Amino acid sequence: MKRLTTLFVLAILATTAGFAKSKHKDLSGVIAVKGELTQKYGQSPAGTPVTIRRVVKMHGPNEKGKEIFYAVEVNGIQETIPSEEMNLIALSTPQTDREFWQQIYLKYHLYEHFYNYNYRHKLRQEIDEECRDYLEKLNEIAYQDDYMTSYVQGVFSKLNAITIDSNRKENLNIRLIQSPEPDAFMLPNGSMVISTGLLCTLDSEDELAAVIACELGHFVLDHQVYNIHRAERRAKRAAFWAEVFSATAEAALDIAHWDNDDDAYAVSLVANIGTIASLLSIPATDRLGMKYKAPQEISADRIARELLEFKGYNPGGLSSAIHKITGYYQQRQYNKEIPRYGSIGNLQKRMAKAGETHNLSARPYLRTTSDIVSFNAAMNYANKHYKETARLIHKNIDNRLATDNDYVLLVKAEMALSNTKEVNSHCLALLDKAQELAGTSPNLDIYKQRTLLLMRMNKQAQAADILKEYLTLLSSYKGQDIEGEEKEWTNKEMSWAKQMLDKISRI
Repeated sequence: MKRLTTLFVLAILATTAGFAKSKHKDLSGVIAVKGELTQKYGQSPAGTPVTIRRVVKMHGPNEKGKEIFYAVEVNGIQETIPSEEMNLIALSTPQTDREFWQQIYLKYHLYEHFYNYNYRHKLRQEIDEECRDYLEKLNEIAYQDDYMTSYVQGVFSKLNAITIDSNRKENLNIRLIQSPEPDAFMLPNGSMVISTGLLCTLDSEDELAAVIACELGHFVLDHQVYNIHRAERRAKRAAFWAEVFSATAEAALDIAHWDNDDDAYAVSLVANIGTIASLLSIPATDRLGMKYKAPQEISADRIARELLEFKGYNPGGLSSAIHKITGYYQQRQYNKEIPRYGSIGNLQKRMAKAGETHNLSARPYLRTTSDIVSFNAAMNYANKHYKETARLIHKNIDNRLATDNDYVLLVKAEMALSNTKEVNSHCLALLDKAQELAGTSPNLDIYKQRTLLLMRMNKQAQAADILKEYLTLLSSYKGQDIEGEEKEWTNKEMSWAKQMLDKISRI
């Protein structure tokens, strides 16, 4: 093998013999990108198979002689083709991940980019340290669910570019965070951050893959490091790094625990939306190189479409995802800058460039993410965003994926928003549906919420009957020798139910 490599290098040198006193710099190492001639070249007719073997920079006798050439193999003969004549070669459909990414490196001139700017390993090390600090802060709003993490990691792994460049040592991985907004960004150290809000906003794996592919596009094109390098040069180096996370200094807040059992729903710990907003602030993400210029967004989106098609995803997932993310912010009438996306106007421009707008939906994805929809609804309810709570629960209901807990939470949100005869009657029907879904497994929250609703409707006698049933179920639960927090909660609920019965008796 070593002998063959030596012979190949000699062959390349032989093909450059026509350049007087020329020297060459190998930019790519050995590659194997297949294609065919689009027109006659030398003695080879159009349609002749071609393999690009290396990208080489020639240094002529003077500085003006510097040019990029491609060492290619045509009919077993070594040739050099100037980069400006590469339109003579139509690249073949890649068959492996390695071929795909080598083509991306060729088409986007990344071999030349890393030659001109080098890999800036020291800067990358500094960036990685800052990213680790930021990720440590994001642990405060981490979404902990092994199944969901595994699912998203699976989509990410199918797309990611681990074979792209041996000189890039970043560790590619995903982090799920709690956030009501459809956040998604890839830090320059290779950590992809995806919010529960994004997973709720999308309706198909094709859309999720599209968002991930866009962020991978930015990463492969090295946009983050390039942007940080430029920003660092414009500022004093020490000041730049000292201020990177100044915007999040006040964000190290305690996560809000739901101490009020009236609010408890399916989860025991959710993040405070104020904390989320601080940690995902525009200055924090922008200073890590993620304030992309329009050309950077366009090129990353273009790579995303190519990657989606190569991996068997629907390329229309890109326009569909951007359309739904845009709709999220339009519905909330955002008139300020949006973290990572810039503005609604920027999203609309990207959507226009992405081609025909699609509206994709896939039941397997909706089924997989239904628990996240419930979680985000609960997070919004805990932060008193009742309309958004109801909207999310209705998504599960519309998709026939709602649970008994979903219906109870919807009742809580509806009761917080309105108190009319019609709404209260509707809430009773929703609790009946929750009871039906619960089946033979009693959901204690249904009994408590029904009691509160009947009291609101001045139906004290019915409320008393439900309270007695609630007490019976609590006593049965307590008799199962529960300990710790469960026992404490049960005692608290039994005390509350007895107080309510006493209150009803005095009305």
